Amino acid sequence: MHMRRWFWLWTLWLLAAGAHAQVSASDKATAEALFDRGLVLMREGKLAEACTRLEQSQAIERGIGTMLYLAECYEKSGRTASAWALFREAASEAQAAGQVERAAQGRQRAERLEPVLSKLTIEVPGSSRVAGLAVLRNGTPIHEGAWGLPLPVDPGEQRIEARAAGYQPRTLVVAVANGTTTAKVDIPALVPAPLPVVSEAAPAQDKPADTSAAAAASTSKPQGLSKQKLVGIVLGGAGVVLLAVGTGYGVRAIHKNDEAKQHGCAGDTCDDAEGESLNDEALKASKVASVGIIGGAALLAGGLLTYVLAPKSDRQTKVALSTDTRSVTLQLGGVF
Repeated sequence: MHMRRWFWLWTLWLLAAGAHAQVSASDKATAEALFDRGLVLMREGKLAEACTRLEQSQAIERGIGTMLYLAECYEKSGRTASAWALFREAASEAQAAGQVERAAQGRQRAERLEPVLSKLTIEVPGSSRVAGLAVLRNGTPIHEGAWGLPLPVDPGEQRIEARAAGYQPRTLVVAVANGTTTAKVDIPALVPAPLPVVSEAAPAQDKPADTSAAAAASTSKPQGLSKQKLVGIVLGGAGVVLLAVGTGYGVRAIHKNDEAKQHGCAGDTCDDAEGESLNDEALKASKVASVGIIGGAALLAGGLLTYVLAPKSDRQTKVALSTDTRSVTLQLGGVF
């Protein structure tokens, strides 16, 4: 077990050494500075700036502790729904990480806020439900399944938009009071958008038939990418995404391993429970990273091969990718 763990970490260090240097030395330091500044501002009562600093820190490096402090900042700012949701998220992540005290703290704080949440119900009558209708609250889409449900929202002004292709968009603004109130807004029927004005074209004059090479070229069938080339592009793009995800998890694994060392972890043995949790997180992240990096490389290589070997005409091409925690298999078939 000890040798396998270090094999994963050594492989990840070789593949993500450059990214690790930047994230651990520069970005992590920035996240820590933003976090410390956020706590100072929160103690000084400068809540708007404090929440912004904590949000920036969390965006650079996610942490359960930062989530709990940011939720507290939201609560003190009156953003009760945001605080409630973030306390629940922190409790869930802490529970998964084996951090029992933080999980309990997040649950208790969320339960304390739940009875005083302000809510908003967005009703969409049948007459307003046109094809392709999208309803947004403050720029965030509201899933159709949530229409008609009382949704927790932060007190204050809420901007509701309704959009659909071929119709004029509608915007409604509703004020939601603080406390245990439920506001309601009805989406009105959308008005069809006016048809574009088309000017009459001048009558075409009789012209002699053009038998030149340019005329023949203008009527020839345009040449585009073959299906096989398109498959190659899609595979290559997916490979790049998987490589990025794998590298991100690799950096995370290295970070967690560094943190575990600070708790006296050596191999599978740690001085405390938090160290053991960090050790486990490092191993899980390293496995995901390896699958992502190997799978991404296989997809990228397969995409390049598919694109390069594509004939001018379309041929039947079959591509299959299978992965597990130990290996990645790419199968490519067809006529080349």
